[in-house]
Amino acid sequence: MKDKHGKNSKLIFILLSVVIVLILLLSSCSFAQLFNNFTADESISGDIEKINLDENEIKSLKITDKTVEEMIDTSNEIKISSDKIRDPFMPFFLNPELDSKSQKNKLTVEKIYSQDEIFYTEINLNDSIYKLKKDDLFGKIYQVKAINADSIVLLKGDEIITIYINEIYYD
Repeated sequence: MKDKHGKNSKLIFILLSVVIVLILLLSSCSFAQLFNNFTADESISGDIEKINLDENEIKSLKITDKTVEEMIDTSNEIKISSDKIRDPFMPFFLNPELDSKSQKNKLTVEKIYSQDEIFYTEINLNDSIYKLKKDDLFGKIYQVKAINADSIVLLKGDEIITIYINEIYYD
């Protein structure tokens, strides 16, 4: 049984090999023929055909700027007036009831206290209370640098901010 199965698989392998070799030979011949036909084409020879130009005909074809403007319909174009150009960084709809202070961060020092000889402060940032000590970060941009008896010093980037107890600070 092994010999019969082995002979069949050998025969199939040989037949597939012959078919693949024939396909490769035929396809390479067709590519070679296409390449030869393409390079032998006379229209790509590099000779430039002479064209006779009539100067009077060329002058009659010239179009002036005025005729181009007449050909283009400018009645439907968007006219931009210089009196009010919208700032592209501003939102389309603004709530007129909101003033500039409501769009800024609102900081208030609620209280300052000492516990185990460490000063703590409670800061209200946009109605969120933070209980902090020196060098704590809050609000993703603020760092407490100093806590005094009646004020705190914050660092925001390169800016130093001093806020007193119960003072409302808009940033």
